[in-house]
Amino acid sequence: MLDFGDYRAVQIRLPQFGFPSRYSFDQAIVQKKYPEPISPGPQKKIYKIPDFEEIKFESTYGVCRAWTSQRDDPNAFSFIIKFAIGDSDERHEALRKEATVYHEQIPSVQGSDVPIFYGYFEGEKLNSNAKRVSCIFLEDCGDPVYGCLVDLPLPARAEIFKEVGRIHLCGMTLDDFCEGNVVHKGNSYRIIDFQLVEIRREHEHSCLWKDDRVYEGKPVPTFRDIGCRTMHNIGLELDLWKSRLSVEVMGSNCPKSEYPTQEAIDTLCQGVVLHQYGDEFKLQKWLKSYKQYEGRLTPEQYMEKFERPVFEKKYFGIRMDGDSDH
Repeated sequence: MLDFGDYRAVQIRLPQFGFPSRYSFDQAIVQKKYPEPISPGPQKKIYKIPDFEEIKFESTYGVCRAWTSQRDDPNAFSFIIKFAIGDSDERHEALRKEATVYHEQIPSVQGSDVPIFYGYFEGEKLNSNAKRVSCIFLEDCGDPVYGCLVDLPLPARAEIFKEVGRIHLCGMTLDDFCEGNVVHKGNSYRIIDFQLVEIRREHEHSCLWKDDRVYEGKPVPTFRDIGCRTMHNIGLELDLWKSRLSVEVMGSNCPKSEYPTQEAIDTLCQGVVLHQYGDEFKLQKWLKSYKQYEGRLTPEQYMEKFERPVFEKKYFGIRMDGDSDH
């Protein structure tokens, strides 16, 4: 647990404009203001954070990773600093609001679905043109997800859906949920960034979603199945479910009306590997033909009566055989 309660203040470094490196940082002194003030009584001097890494930086806000000792120290503890700088009250107020969300709205899911919140700090940069600084310290839960969330494996998307759901049950809705709201370490995912959220009152929405209502990989469930329209929309955005109007053939969605059942398709395609352009078309044509026999023949009987197309690799140019002398 990160705790600077015995120190009068914390010295951090914030990224400068220019080519990023581990040395291009401005110094700042900040004190903890929320959720509780610094401890009363005798205190140590200033705690200096020695090592930093820029993650994101714009002119008035950004994110960096910090270590309690040099990053190559096996005992170093990393954490995230999300900061606002300058005279813009809007940025500072948004960060203060996010700190309140962490501490008051979602404390029950910290460390499991969202990062642990270590505190909100305020201070100034240490230079001749001192600027206001505010920041929140958070658990380091990994790096951003690059690319689209729908490109993640289905189990990962299902877990993200559950995490968003548990946050939603805390009385909150993410207004603009996207890749920027997710970080990961390996296969462990967490939801971040709560500046754009909607806090609802109990009488405004009675959510009936439960943790086991995911139905990943199955046909699109109804609103009643999920228990919440908001969560249903999140599931659609994460592409958790198969369309009720299509079947899947080797990763492609095809019109359900033209094909046999999904179960039959899975049996008929077992072990198939497509190699060349046109292989998929031949397979689809063969599958469509089974639809007229589906009531009379099992998939296995159909494969015996109508042999499945053979898909072979074709080599172009000179082929180097192991037995060749050349």
